[in-house]
Amino acid sequence: MKDFFRKISEQFNSSNKVITAVLTDLESSEIDENLIGEMMMVDEDGGIEYSSEKMEKEIRKYILEEEMKREILNLTNTKEAELKSIELNKDNKIELFIEPVLDNPRLLVFGAGHIASPLVKISSLMDFEITVIDDREEFLNYDNFPSADSLICLPYKDYFENFKARQNDYIVIVTRGHQFDYEVLKELIREDVKYIGMIGSSKKINEVYTKLREKDKVSDKELSRVHSPIGLKINSETPEEIAVAIAAELISVRRDKSA
Repeated sequence: MKDFFRKISEQFNSSNKVITAVLTDLESSEIDENLIGEMMMVDEDGGIEYSSEKMEKEIRKYILEEEMKREILNLTNTKEAELKSIELNKDNKIELFIEPVLDNPRLLVFGAGHIASPLVKISSLMDFEITVIDDREEFLNYDNFPSADSLICLPYKDYFENFKARQNDYIVIVTRGHQFDYEVLKELIREDVKYIGMIGSSKKINEVYTKLREKDKVSDKELSRVHSPIGLKINSETPEEIAVAIAAELISVRRDKSA
């Protein structure tokens, strides 16, 4: 069991969809009822781990069937914890408590300017894993961002060469110009992330959106997921107030159970 939980912890930095499944009930003359409380871990690539050798021995033979394996792998699309009844065959039925394995929410801030600094400071109080990306060494340093977990000094296009999005990513785009906003947003607009927000005036936003539509064939539906202008409407004016508005929007999205 110790090794099983170690394998779960290793998945927190994975970009794969992963769920744990606890056996909560069963209707079977073939499966030992003492297995109730045992667990499986399933990832979208087909990997299945069991909390004990006995669990693996008694359950694995059913999951080897192609149709059943497909049903089990589909569980990795689960967004919220839920109970799920699964018919292994006509004589064996199990109930599983399914829960997605989610990494800590990761906040990626593109741009190291005057709004990014107070935003990182505020967000560090909210259990985000924070990374700031910018290509200017004079701005990107721990004097300006003492609360950041990681500072990456690269041109944005180079950063995305090795980038892997996570479902629990929150993206804030506050670069120094609409050309850089475009570079970042075109890489992220089709990624499965929790939040994308971009700062800018209506004119600047429209310029970026028009370029994405015309050059990259991005649809209005895809653009509608971007929070722009970024932040909750609280009549903010100063960089610090704008940072508070952005942080408030991050909280709103994070706590929205319907999302």
